[in-house]
Amino acid sequence: MTNPDILISGATLPNGERKDLLVSGGVISEIFDTPRKVSAKVVDAEGLVLLPGFVDMHTHLREPGFEESETILSGAQAAARGGYTAVFPMANTHPVADSAGTVELVQRRGIQAGYATVQPIGAVTEGLNGTHLAQIGAMATSQAQVRVFSDDGKCVYDAQLMKHALEYVKAFNGVIAQHAQEPRLTEHAQMN
Repeated sequence: MTNPDILISGATLPNGERKDLLVSGGVISEIFDTPRKVSAKVVDAEGLVLLPGFVDMHTHLREPGFEESETILSGAQAAARGGYTAVFPMANTHPVADSAGTVELVQRRGIQAGYATVQPIGAVTEGLNGTHLAQIGAMATSQAQVRVFSDDGKCVYDAQLMKHALEYVKAFNGVIAQHAQEPRLTEHAQMN
């Protein structure tokens, strides 16, 4: 099944220029200044700004485990409606996305949902508990090919554990996204 050609008419590009764009097979194939007659579905973009798809590097799709709050399908639909073509859901699900099986489940459900690319973020530590490294290598080599790891709202406060995690992801150009907080300094903390 091929994608029909689409003519986006009168779009304002990020540089302020107004253009018509022909999309063939899901890819912009031609950009032109003056309207042309083409055999394509016309989308009137008068008054609209045409931008590349956005990417959200910190989402909470809540599935698996907290589907009453949101599912991968509802999150992907919301993302697409807002102009996001890719989302990276955090690992704080139930079970925690700390294994190849869980990140593959999240990615598979994202593919089934469609709408936006769902690229799971794997946990740095097992169960987000900060004491033992999660299956970082297994998640990286899984079908999900995870490259970003985070314990989300919990920081990896053990410096030696963080050092090992950073050394581990360096082998495959991975990233550790650390919650910037020292938990011992925020215990019983108050703000006036």
